[in-house]
Amino acid sequence: MRIRIITDDFSSALDGTACFAQRGWDADVQLGTAGEENVVVASIDTRTRENVAGSAGDAVYAAARAWSNADLLVLQFDSTLRGRVALDCLSALAASGRRKLLIVPAFPAAGRTTRAGRVYADGVLVHESAFGRDPTLPVRESSVPALFKTHDVCVAVARDAAHTRVLLETHDAVVVDAQTENELDTLVETFATRADVLWAGSTGMLRAMARVLPVPADSGAKGLDSAVNAAQRPLLVVGSLNPRSRLQLEAVQSSRHIQVLATREVRSSPRSALHDVAHQAADLLRSGVCDGLVVTGGETARQIVDALPALSLCVCREVLPGVALAMVDTAAGRFPMITKAGGFGQDDAFLVCLDALKGVGQ
Repeated sequence: MRIRIITDDFSSALDGTACFAQRGWDADVQLGTAGEENVVVASIDTRTRENVAGSAGDAVYAAARAWSNADLLVLQFDSTLRGRVALDCLSALAASGRRKLLIVPAFPAAGRTTRAGRVYADGVLVHESAFGRDPTLPVRESSVPALFKTHDVCVAVARDAAHTRVLLETHDAVVVDAQTENELDTLVETFATRADVLWAGSTGMLRAMARVLPVPADSGAKGLDSAVNAAQRPLLVVGSLNPRSRLQLEAVQSSRHIQVLATREVRSSPRSALHDVAHQAADLLRSGVCDGLVVTGGETARQIVDALPALSLCVCREVLPGVALAMVDTAAGRFPMITKAGGFGQDDAFLVCLDALKGVGQ
């Protein structure tokens, strides 16, 4: 079995493959264009989340076309609907040649659920949560059908896997309600063998696939078998301005003496501030001041990897749901990196990540 994942953000590309590596799958994140790599699970970051304008010739379309023969083709999007969700889904569907679009936004382990086709974050409609006030990509809509309606596409709403089966007979696009991981598992069990389906959803859906699908006998499990360096001089890089990330940063600063780089809470030029922080982190790695990273914010992590530059990246395992540990290889050596999206996790999430970075391999 070959599983191919197209995503719009670097931390998503990592956490979408880490759940497979955790369970013994051979998983990889590609830093270039989508190709026919000899790996069971591959993911690519198209970097399209903040690119509002898109076309049929964009990176999502190209990746879906290159990977159209995959056994499972997945368009991974943010569980809070940030980015150009509907546009990317439709672009991937057109390029893949598949007939049905199965949309699964729920990520219960991160507090993201779907009811009546609408996405909730910790019980609050996502556009009414902190994600509706995001300084760079505020979420304006919680209804998945409403997002697609702006593209003149009708999306049916399914209550569960059984209802989904019925709706797919007469509808080309279906969004599925889910509030528990068991519901996601049942959905994967029901539709994993459908070759005509393009899966579209969050890390929660991919974690269900990793739980339910049998690990292929020829899967090499590179991540688990690779030597993982423990970090003695870790650096925490906080690129996300989400309030949740700032609370997690405060928890670290109140209890640990550790190197920290964080974007200033300057709302007028967040991209410029992020660029500066990412390049400072790359400089500290190159000079040996730090030997491992905990990074929040997918674009922050990607800019660091590009600035080094990284030669390859091996996904190892999950640290927490939606939090990935990877080994990054550069011309100067290799180092461990843990990545976390900005808007979820308990207040001690960074502390857990830092402990994992220091004790990886145990």
